[in-house]
Amino acid sequence: MLLPTVNATNITDHDIVHAPRGVPFLIGSHESSSFQVSNYGAISFSGYLRYLPYNSITAKVNFPGVVVAPYWFVKPTPHYYRSDWTPNVSYELLNSRNHSSSSNWRAVKQIIEQEIRSEFNPQTALIVTWRILTPSLPYWNRFNCSIKCYSRSWNQTNGYISLCLGMCSQAKANASIEFQAVVTRNETHSYAIFNYGDFRLPVPRIFNLSSQKWDLTAFSGFTDNIFVRKELKFSLRPDWPELPNLSPGRLGRPGRHVLQLSIEQNGTSECGSWIANQSSSDSPGCSDCPFDFRTAVLDRRYSPYELECSGNSIRMCFRNTSYQCAQSFTGSSASGCKPQNSRRCELKNCRQLVSTRCCYRMSSAAAGSEISQLCRRSYPLWHARAVMRRILFSMSTTGHLISRSSDGAGHVRYFYRNSTNDSIQFGFGSPQYQSELYGLRVCSAAGMMAAYSTVRPMCTSENYLPPAGGFNRGDPHLSTLSNRTYTFNGHCEYHLLTSDRWPDSPMLRLQARTAPVGGGAATAFVGVALKSGLNELAMSVTRNESSDDLDVFSSDGRRIGSVRDELAALSNATRLDSYRLEVPDNRTIDIVDESTGVSVTVTMETSSLRVGVQLDLSGKYPSGLDGLLGNSYSSGFRLRNGSVLPAGSSERQLFEFGNSWRLNSSEPSYLHYPAGKGRADFCDLSFVPAFAEDFKNNMLALFGGNAELKNASEEVCRSSGSSYLTCMFDAAQLRSVAAAQDAAVAIRDETRTRVVLANRPPQFMSVPSQLRVNDSNSVSVTFSVTDPDGASPNVTVLEAVGGTAKLEAGASGSWQLVWQPVDNWRGDIKLQLVAVDEVGAVTVWTPRIVVCDCGSRGSCCPHCGIADDTAYYHREECKCDLGFTGPQCEQAVKICLTSDCQEPQDKGDEEDGRVDDRWSGVFKVGRSVHGEHSIFIAPVGAVTSLVLLSVRLN
Repeated sequence: MLLPTVNATNITDHDIVHAPRGVPFLIGSHESSSFQVSNYGAISFSGYLRYLPYNSITAKVNFPGVVVAPYWFVKPTPHYYRSDWTPNVSYELLNSRNHSSSSNWRAVKQIIEQEIRSEFNPQTALIVTWRILTPSLPYWNRFNCSIKCYSRSWNQTNGYISLCLGMCSQAKANASIEFQAVVTRNETHSYAIFNYGDFRLPVPRIFNLSSQKWDLTAFSGFTDNIFVRKELKFSLRPDWPELPNLSPGRLGRPGRHVLQLSIEQNGTSECGSWIANQSSSDSPGCSDCPFDFRTAVLDRRYSPYELECSGNSIRMCFRNTSYQCAQSFTGSSASGCKPQNSRRCELKNCRQLVSTRCCYRMSSAAAGSEISQLCRRSYPLWHARAVMRRILFSMSTTGHLISRSSDGAGHVRYFYRNSTNDSIQFGFGSPQYQSELYGLRVCSAAGMMAAYSTVRPMCTSENYLPPAGGFNRGDPHLSTLSNRTYTFNGHCEYHLLTSDRWPDSPMLRLQARTAPVGGGAATAFVGVALKSGLNELAMSVTRNESSDDLDVFSSDGRRIGSVRDELAALSNATRLDSYRLEVPDNRTIDIVDESTGVSVTVTMETSSLRVGVQLDLSGKYPSGLDGLLGNSYSSGFRLRNGSVLPAGSSERQLFEFGNSWRLNSSEPSYLHYPAGKGRADFCDLSFVPAFAEDFKNNMLALFGGNAELKNASEEVCRSSGSSYLTCMFDAAQLRSVAAAQDAAVAIRDETRTRVVLANRPPQFMSVPSQLRVNDSNSVSVTFSVTDPDGASPNVTVLEAVGGTAKLEAGASGSWQLVWQPVDNWRGDIKLQLVAVDEVGAVTVWTPRIVVCDCGSRGSCCPHCGIADDTAYYHREECKCDLGFTGPQCEQAVKICLTSDCQEPQDKGDEEDGRVDDRWSGVFKVGRSVHGEHSIFIAPVGAVTSLVLLSVRLN
């Protein structure tokens, strides 16, 4: 049943192929000119293909991206069949211009026509073939044929075990699988053809019992990132060859399925129905997007949920994890919490919440190969974010916030609750999430984004305020929300942040546990706990020294998992109450409270934990070791009893400050305790540490006379600037150069993060909203670019289509732009300029170009209609002079004004340019019919046969 692919090109796992310019693929409501093939049975048309989730229910409800899959199954684990089976995947890309006479082209046409029972003229066809590809069972149910043989109650003397082992060997030797996907379309419709060859599993049929629990998760069908539009019925049991059900083939024999991929419904009607079903009349909008791509990556209040790689750019979208309230419950449904003005009560009383959705784009060339390769790998989105965070720090520029719907801009999103008991959570699998994506897709496909924006306003960064951050590392060195740094080596459990003193703020408890490290003269963080927002539970992270891992617990005693084991194996974030747990790498966990936007990042370092926190400080003044040192951003260290130590206090004085924030006996601890342990087991109130300030002039004494360790640590810490002493202190107390390296990395990351988040992007000033272009004449405009932080931004052309843009810098931040249109250009027109400051912050200006290209034979009529209109340009309709017609008045019209006009009899009578007073202009003679005017039309300057039109005179 497979089409021959002798001219196919081999493709490796997750390679991206950009199709030649022409007809894009159409999957549901999504169009794409690129595709990505997985070795494990799927094709992605949204540029970011992840493996099939282990949970079959999740797989059926919501796939990541736009996917066509003839047989998509669970990714094999590294040690199971992976070394024995090497997938062989190839593709063939056909188009009507070059391949219409090929056998495969004719076969595709015939198959579709037999299915739809009407003529089908394909414009493009993609054929992808998978051969010798054996699926595996999920990793927790690995099937071992030999063990199964020995586990049976065979009679050894009769040789049954030997027979069974032989059958295992034969099944493995004969195992193979081959199948094929063909994606094709004409002008209006798109189809997939799934062809299946023989399926042979490396499991003897004697083990294919329906009672077996080692299920195989597989999917066949397609999705356009909203819903699974079509799904074939595959068994979830490995009782082959009945899997899959290959009708009209059966029992594993070759079979074929044809699926329609395009949407039959009218897009305008679907979009209108979706808009009508939105109950909100109150649209608070969204104006708090991070300024640019890098800021969005750093701001953990925003969670990535979409990565798209297509053409020559990368697009990534984020959503704000906290909400505004657009509409509250009233009457009996309202919550009884007080005070009514508190944020906690506001959310509990809220029926309709609003979340911001922000999208960013950067060119593949600017992104570099390391970021571009993210699209080829099966990384979870938060892991992709962690990679981008590292890479974007060292780049001179970054991606920009998308401000046009046609580019995929972000729009406000709504979350509805039927009662106050509903969880305030916006999950990937929720109906509301799918509804949001559905509305965006169908309205975009219908060209109704202006109507969509009336109920889902487009998001901007107009009111963005960066988060406040606290950074803690080593043994421990703390950097507070108000950017004050100090060292505190206590031995107990402490409040890093608490908001008890401000009842109108959401609950916030961030607690930390310390313990002695190294030689015992200093301590380090070994545990962290968070309870915040509307959550009933708290999350606790502790360092497991025996397994060199991070263990995660909830406050009800449950072990959620460890970072390097259970949590690392998940393809989606773990959710508990309003907490979202993400594992970007094998030593880090992010805990985000989606009800408040508070985020805590815990990273395992050499003998210690690095702890970072981000939160929105609007109207809140949390206290604690990381808190605001005072009732405002003023300097000084405010003890728990209200007294204040001056900003220049010594480490010994600050030791008193730190101990004032120790958890007392009346306060609940949310940190996890091992069996038989309590708070007293983790506190030593008599502990007095070593103080780094005592060794400023005697580094060798700090290292106990170990000159080799001191010199190696100096090489690492020299780049740490003002944090040199604390970097050296970490290396000395932890007795490791690795500790110095951890410190240097943490210091660099903190410095860069604070600089980027505090930096504001440059602004385009005095720029027009549109540029008016007449014919092929150039247009010039002068504008200025200012930087709120006093930097000197640079301006370059980001994209120019349909013309050339020339920029010249002037005095005092002024710039001159000259736009020169391409002569007789009839394609798309787009112009974007980008301003970048010294930190790398980006702002983009996209003027709308208004085109008037009626030439000398007509004039533009702004109020007559629109000849061509997009988000980037607007071509006005032409009002032609007498004697001319056409979109650009390019066709001449001859109207006979008398009754004796003669039709030319032959070419000799067609004297181009001949003057004849009987005609309304100079062109060609024509004939008249009594009682009628005769009109001849032809291209100006062309000597061709004329078209005769007749108009009856009254």
